[in-house]
Formats: sequence, structure tokens, C-alpha cells
Amino acid sequence: MYYKKYTHSIKASDYVEWANQHLYMDVLEIKKLASMSIDEHLNLFEIEEMFSAAMKVLQREVPSEEECIKYHVNNLHSQLLSPTENAVSIVTEIYRTTINHGLFEEQMNWQEISDAIDDFQYGDNQQGYTADKINGMIISHARKLWHTKISDIQFDRIIGQTVTTIDPEVHFMMQLEKGAIIIECPWRIRNKDGIVIGETDIQSNQRQWKTVKELFVGQTIEDVTLFEQIPLLIVQIGDVFLDVFHASSCFDGWTITNDDDFYIFSMHGGDIA
Repeated sequence: MYYKKYTHSIKASDYVEWANQHLYMDVLEIKKLASMSIDEHLNLFEIEEMFSAAMKVLQREVPSEEECIKYHVNNLHSQLLSPTENAVSIVTEIYRTTINHGLFEEQMNWQEISDAIDDFQYGDNQQGYTADKINGMIISHARKLWHTKISDIQFDRIIGQTVTTIDPEVHFMMQLEKGAIIIECPWRIRNKDGIVIGETDIQSNQRQWKTVKELFVGQTIEDVTLFEQIPLLIVQIGDVFLDVFHASSCFDGWTITNDDDFYIFSMHGGDIA
């Protein structure tokens, strides 16, 4: 919705369609908007006022243009995770959006596939592409990108800190020089050769916490990586890796804070706030 507003492609019927999709919220302002007939000539300004009134009741903040563009690209990308007859047109729209809005890194992610499509449709097609082969390439590429996409969140204020204590009394809490990492979901510790110890090992033998403390206390956080689409947090501490998996649609997963102005947590469902 807001992407269309920012790109000046919004229609009055888009607002009415949005309202119909949100009738489950049982909000009077949404019901009023949904009652407007898209078969009639709708006044765009009047409809926009009705939409604004609904958003005010919902107490929703207006997203930034950057957030809307990201959501638009992400939504298009998600449609490519399963076979679709519109794969080529979806990739074309993704690529066009990345160029128009200066999303260079995202553009590079789709460059090779876009070039293959151009070669198939308009070039010499020396690779012998077929429609089925192009569609297969798109789906495979889209899935790989989706599952390996790294979040833009920066963890600079955590990287470089030393682990001072491990407190397992309530949750797995890793106290830092300034701040903490609190884990309330499944986890494992691995090195370059494989898994060293995991949450299930601790559950069957609480004495294993001694091993966890020996691995982490006094060591420095070297790197933190968060995968965006598969709520997976990887914290490199010294030469071992702590993998944290958010595994609940109802409960929060983990929290990272530096006891100052840096506070990130994995909410129910895996959303990051």
C-alpha cells in the first residue's frame, strides 16, 4: 500500500481492497472503507482520508519510503519460492525496482538471472535457454538468496566485548563487559570440526554447563551474523560458534543488549525488534 503511495501508483480501489482484507480486525473505520464499492467512481482524496482515519485508530506509524521499497522487493521475492508462471515478470519487476531506487547490492543479487532472461528473450541465446530452464533457474536462485540473506542490523557495539560470566539459572545468559546475550530458545555450540555441545546435551546433563563456561568465559566476541528469513543468530566467540534458533510462534527467543542504547530481541514468530 504505502509503496504504491510513495511511487504515486496508488488507486482508490487499492484502499478498498486493503480494507476488505483487514475486516477481521473489527474496526469501524475499516468497515466503512470496505463498504465502498469499487464499481463506482471513487474520490481518491476522500478514500485516502478514510484510510488515514483507519490507520489512526490502529495506531500504526507510517513506514518510511526505504522500508516500503524493501517490503515490496521482499514480497516479490517470496513469490518466487514456489514455481510460478510469472517468474520472469516478477524478476523483471525486482530488477527494475532495485535500479530505480539505487539498491546496488540487491541489484547485483539478481544481475546474473536478469542477464540470462535478457539473453533468452532478446539476445542470441547461445546458452540454449528454454522457458522451463529459465523458470527453474529463477526458483533455485530465489530460494538460495532467501535462505542466506543476512540482516542489515549492525552489531558493532557487541563485537569486541569479552564474556565475563555464564549464568544458567533461569535462561542461558552470557554476561559481557557491558551488556548481555540472553537465550530462551534452542542453541548449539560448534567449532570448525562440528558440534561441541547443544541445548539437549545440557538438559540431560547439567554438569555440561562447566564446558560452556570453559569455552566462553574470558573469550572475545569476534563476529555476529543474523540471517533475516530463517531466524538464525550466529555469534562467534573466540574460535567457536554459538548458533541460536528461534523455534516458537508464541514466545520470544533471544535478547542482545549493551546496557545502554543497543537493545535487540527476537520476538514470537521470529521477527526482530
